[in-house]
Amino acid sequence: MDVESAIGSESEEARLIAACRQGDPDAFADLIRLHERRVFRLAGRFFRQPDQIEEVAQETFLTVWTKLHTYRAEAPFEHWLTRVCLNCCYARLRKERPADELAAERLAAPTSDPDARLEVEGLLRTLAPEDRFVLLLLYGEGWSVNEIAERLGWSRPKVKVRAHRARKKLRRLLEGAPA
Repeated sequence: MDVESAIGSESEEARLIAACRQGDPDAFADLIRLHERRVFRLAGRFFRQPDQIEEVAQETFLTVWTKLHTYRAEAPFEHWLTRVCLNCCYARLRKERPADELAAERLAAPTSDPDARLEVEGLLRTLAPEDRFVLLLLYGEGWSVNEIAERLGWSRPKVKVRAHRARKKLRRLLEGAPA
């Protein structure tokens, strides 16, 4: 994207946000269209079933509609929206019981081999939701520690510690040792 179109899209986004804050549902529909691909892709990294992805996306956009007044425009809207979506994903993951195989989410894995994917998904389900979350963002989404800290409002050390502990637990599980 060139500089002029980036500036144009930012001003269009700012116009839509201002109209949404005044209660314009058409502007909100346009704002959704502008960002829905990102929200669905991100939710798809945490949930495999289309109805779950759609529910998280709906929760995200409902939260955006009701909390848009809290967006301060100190960072790009995309960052704020990503944080809202991640919080919705995280809240849903916290509600799930990792030991309940039927309710456990089918998390994204970095391979197309079905057997390996099932093994990775099983291992990821053993992790605490925050640990799962950090690993999926680091390795599934390719985010840096700084990006995760900034977008989630966590400190850099918290991100690093979570990732370290999660990797350590996964390593023990792969070696056959008790977690």
